[in-house]
Amino acid sequence: MNSRNIRNGYNILTALVVALLTLATSASAQMNEAEMLVDRTTGEMLTLIDEAKSYVDEDPERFYVAVEALLNPVIDFPRFARSVMAAYYKRATPEQRERFAEGFKWSLVRTYALALTEFNDGGVTVVPSDRPPQRPDRASVKQEIRSSGEIYPVIYSMSRSPDGEWRVQNIIINGINMGLTYRNQFASAVNDPAYGGDMDRIIDGWVASIGTIETGTGGATAGDSAQSTDQAAQGASRS
Repeated sequence: MNSRNIRNGYNILTALVVALLTLATSASAQMNEAEMLVDRTTGEMLTLIDEAKSYVDEDPERFYVAVEALLNPVIDFPRFARSVMAAYYKRATPEQRERFAEGFKWSLVRTYALALTEFNDGGVTVVPSDRPPQRPDRASVKQEIRSSGEIYPVIYSMSRSPDGEWRVQNIIINGINMGLTYRNQFASAVNDPAYGGDMDRIIDGWVASIGTIETGTGGATAGDSAQSTDQAAQGASRS
């Protein structure tokens, strides 16, 4: 092979690498920071789900603890929980708020994990927004889960925290507003005469009953997983 052919081959290879890098950069440039965070976290979640196939049936708590570790830096669980308690947050003591937030966190972790697990054989993509955000510290990230010819939308309501990082404040899965659903459930528990207005009993009863929310994607229904959620929380506190 003469030097001209070598040089031409090198130029072609260089052009191909530049083209691929440009394509990758253009794809990333279409997403804002919040969208890239959701896209990256979802990819890590799907990898975790794939790895968990070898043990999840025998040790589901291990799976949920791993999911919590992945989501904890991304989801603002305390703020999410505070919005669920709404006006009743001020009536609770700091210990009650903490206990509520912990129970809420594990229910949300389980619901979200089950929703993705159900469709880990399909495609999950972030849909870049075609309009600039109305506020620089707020974002709404849309995701689509495709499986068996169906498209299930997921919307993440996000805000930029004081440390500059984006975090999720609410999730809407297949039209089910998780924050609003939990808020309505908790308000019903507060007004349930069986608890007599006792905040400790209200929180304990609510946490024990919520389990997971039916998202319409084939996941478990509310209340059938409270025991596993409690076990996962206990496993996290031991680790």
